[in-house]
Amino acid sequence: MNYYQQHQSEFLEGLKTFLRIPSISTLTENKPDIRRAAEFVRDDLKAAGLSAELIEGEGNPLVYGEWLGAPGKPTILFYGHYDVQPPDPLDEWKSEPFDPTVRGSDIFARGAADDKGQVYLQMKAVEGLLKTTGRLPVNVKFLIEGEEETGGEHIEEYVLSKPPHLKADAAIICDTEMFAPELPTICTGLRGMVYGELHVRVGEQDMHSGVFGGTVANPIMAIAEILTALKDRDGHILIPGFYDRVQEPSAAEQRAWKQLPFKAESFRQNEARVLELTGEPEQGILERTWSRPTLEVHGIRGGFTGEGAKTVIPAQALAKISMRLVADQQPDEALEQLRGAIEKARPKGVKAEFKFLHGAAPSLVDPDNEYIRRCAKAMEEVFGHETVYIRSGGSIPIVGVFQQALGIPSVLAGFGLPDDNLHAPNEKFHIPNFYRGIEAIILFFGRLGA
Repeated sequence: MNYYQQHQSEFLEGLKTFLRIPSISTLTENKPDIRRAAEFVRDDLKAAGLSAELIEGEGNPLVYGEWLGAPGKPTILFYGHYDVQPPDPLDEWKSEPFDPTVRGSDIFARGAADDKGQVYLQMKAVEGLLKTTGRLPVNVKFLIEGEEETGGEHIEEYVLSKPPHLKADAAIICDTEMFAPELPTICTGLRGMVYGELHVRVGEQDMHSGVFGGTVANPIMAIAEILTALKDRDGHILIPGFYDRVQEPSAAEQRAWKQLPFKAESFRQNEARVLELTGEPEQGILERTWSRPTLEVHGIRGGFTGEGAKTVIPAQALAKISMRLVADQQPDEALEQLRGAIEKARPKGVKAEFKFLHGAAPSLVDPDNEYIRRCAKAMEEVFGHETVYIRSGGSIPIVGVFQQALGIPSVLAGFGLPDDNLHAPNEKFHIPNFYRGIEAIILFFGRLGA
């Protein structure tokens, strides 16, 4: 029996220790926990037999590790993140978010699937091979960040500086999900992102609605008018030129998507859990999620929202907005298109400004790439099913940066499931997939090193 098979229970305990660290990157009070998580990853890589260090900068620490004992063989760069989303709302969790709890075959905790569980299986695959044979069939490097949930600015700047030690043949990223249980899945496309805040101001101070109502603009109404001018009731984005660069999925992709075990009603009830599915009626549900851009509002703030009544016209209001982009849209161009549309829709008597916070380009890779094909075969061997290829509606900004700065493809081989509740209460990771992910990476390494 191999080392990783003998030590499965220890690997799971190690994951629990990792999950207990509340490494929430959006909250400044969790800065000490961010460092604890980075040090945990560094120390675990060292214990596995790699050299590892923290890379300090203006943002949260990066963790870099390497094992380069296979000269002439390919070099694989593992990427992941140790930071997590806030656990709110806490009252909807069935167990404490940072007290990992096993129920059935799943482990529940914030970060279980996104992305600590999937980062940890990468680390354990390398450890399992090194402890079993004393060496690896390929060279490996790790670059693990702590700002993925807040934009990833530190790692982007670092990779764009092209440090020589990041040179690799391909990146492996386990931060996506399988399309369905028992169905090995590789993601070939990710949406990009433009995220920011729409600030609307009408004056210097809040005003009495009896004295000034009917004579001054209302910034909350102004935000509503602007937002409804950006997207219609059927989900079509009304920003001029916004769709000009959108690439339609190939005929082969569309045929493959139609063969996936997908039922819209099951998706509505069991995954989205909403009253009704909406969006562009001429597009299928998978197309709306994977190959069409979006414009969403994440929050609106302004005026009085406390108990009782206060008849005030607020001086200002704010809306948080994102656009998900698809190939071949460009974040800078989409941002300027959005700003132009906001100015055109701006009502009389208000100032409106969109403040850009962060963005990322969309990515699309060729499924016939040799690293993707060999990974797909390894996953098929572990799961006993043919690997399917999908796109994702989410964004992983570093994928485009790896392509741009390092010139390498990214193999997006995730082992999460659609109902893992990412960013939501009761996030979980399927424990059998934790172990099978380890096995798949080990088999993939064997295929690459043969």
